Amino acid sequence: MEKVSKIAIFSGETSGDQYASLLAYQLKKIFADVEIIGIGGPKLQASGIRIIAEHPLSGTFGFSAVAKTLCKQVKFLHHCIRIIKKENPDLIVFIDNPGFNLTLAKNLYDFKKIYYIPPKIWAHDYQRIFLIKHFFHSVIVIFPFEKPIYEKEGIPAYYGGHPVLDLISEEKDEDFFQKTGIDKNIPLIGFFPGSRQEEIKHILPLLIKAGKIILQKYHVSFAISCAEERLYQMQKKILERENINWPVWKGSTHTLAKNSKVALAASGTINLEIALCDTPMLVFYKMEPVNYTIARIIVQSGYVSPVNIVSGRKVVDEFIQNINWYRFQRVFSEVFENTEKRKKQIQEFHHLKSTLGEGNISAKVTNFIAECL
Repeated sequence: MEKVSKIAIFSGETSGDQYASLLAYQLKKIFADVEIIGIGGPKLQASGIRIIAEHPLSGTFGFSAVAKTLCKQVKFLHHCIRIIKKENPDLIVFIDNPGFNLTLAKNLYDFKKIYYIPPKIWAHDYQRIFLIKHFFHSVIVIFPFEKPIYEKEGIPAYYGGHPVLDLISEEKDEDFFQKTGIDKNIPLIGFFPGSRQEEIKHILPLLIKAGKIILQKYHVSFAISCAEERLYQMQKKILERENINWPVWKGSTHTLAKNSKVALAASGTINLEIALCDTPMLVFYKMEPVNYTIARIIVQSGYVSPVNIVSGRKVVDEFIQNINWYRFQRVFSEVFENTEKRKKQIQEFHHLKSTLGEGNISAKVTNFIAECL
């Protein structure tokens, strides 16, 4: 291994921030005498590394939302370029957040760079793979089918599993029902409206409507996951507007998932986390109409949920944009009751877990990074 004095980690989105923090912990173990710096959010900051810039853009979602923050992004981009050149790290690990990270990487040509969780070029804009080939030393992918795609274009690629496995705790908060005031003898439906403001704006009202429909047939309770403290007030305002007093859970999303009989969730990494908790789910996806029209044109994947994408088939039902509530009623009943559909979902989740790897993914990724150096 060549002499290394400084490693940088860049993340932007909520899930990327979580994976960045896990990576930072592992890097500190292997590179005990190496300074580790980063650009990221609260999770990365909590890992104990030196933060050189706090990413302010993790709440953006959709093309129109990105356009509204364009001036801030450009300003932040130039700030990052200046500070990184001043810090002069030996290696930069970019994590997810392709819109920002690819632009940043093009302006840091002279640095050795690895892309961890690279863009989903198999879903849309395949041409980005040539940017990655030109500007990055290698990629670390999180889906098994991605590795041959990058290697076909001559890009060194490593696959050790999906880091979501490292997020799942075996612990089950026994005090969950006491903390929330929910009767543990009543079936619980967990709501997971997403980790971005735009998601919550569109998805939470859908979940509330779904909840009202469920109550017409079943005696159940509800709890809503709050991914980050900064989103709590936004969620409470939506609940007040709908005259709803269902509890908002600010603790572990996995605790809520494990205590739920069924989960209703926004499309995203949280779907994998819920699946790994063996909780059957229904997935919702909604954007501003203009964003949805653009997405339909450029996105080539037939599914929106990572559970279905990784499985290569429909495992969980997706309710996209304009919801057919009669279909929702039917599907929810099938998943809620002890039917073959419910049992099959849980069986598929067990298969999914084996597909995603065997755990300790962040440690494996760190070992690969050490080999690259």
